Amino acid sequence: MKILIVEDDIQLNTTVTKFLELLSFEVTSVLDGEVAISTIDDSNFDMYLIDINLPNVNGLEIVKYIRKKDITTPIIIMTASLEVDNFITAYNNGCSEYIKKPFHLKELEIRIDNLLNKQQSDILTVNDRVTYNFEYEELKIDSVTIRLRKKVNRLLQILLKNINHTVKTEDIISYVWENEIKENYALRQLITDLRKEFQLEKNHIISEVGIGYRFES
Repeated sequence: MKILIVEDDIQLNTTVTKFLELLSFEVTSVLDGEVAISTIDDSNFDMYLIDINLPNVNGLEIVKYIRKKDITTPIIIMTASLEVDNFITAYNNGCSEYIKKPFHLKELEIRIDNLLNKQQSDILTVNDRVTYNFEYEELKIDSVTIRLRKKVNRLLQILLKNINHTVKTEDIISYVWENEIKENYALRQLITDLRKEFQLEKNHIISEVGIGYRFES
């Protein structure tokens, strides 16, 4: 589990880093907002802890930057600010939680655990490379978000909700097209499109002739 800490208070940064490492997290820590942007571009993280008041690029802008390419990874804002506008902006930009400075490390641990538990309840892990987040309708392969068209996404959803079980063709069509009437050939094209997204994986999507399709983990 990889966490990025962006905090310009060296003592706090060091303390939180050491504490999270004791909890077996893999921690990267930076002191500057501009460096944070570069680090985010170069690596994938499972959680972000971000201060608001940072040199060069403030924490609120970093949250917005992260959410442009990643809408699911939890972000905790660490702040000493009492300004309500900052909290409103942080949540509008996509932060998941905040913690008020000064804070006890145990409080931070509880907030992290709560966010990770909530996230995991919405996520189906297909294997060590593939996950799907039902809340955000997001597929990840090797921690990289795969953008799917709406109907391809709905196709993947119904297959994953019935993983390892064959779903009848008529049930798939009803779900994907939301009861619109479509010919079967359109479904076959969606199956082809979805299979392309898993080209580096074993062929997960199995056809049962005359019956339907299943997704095998």
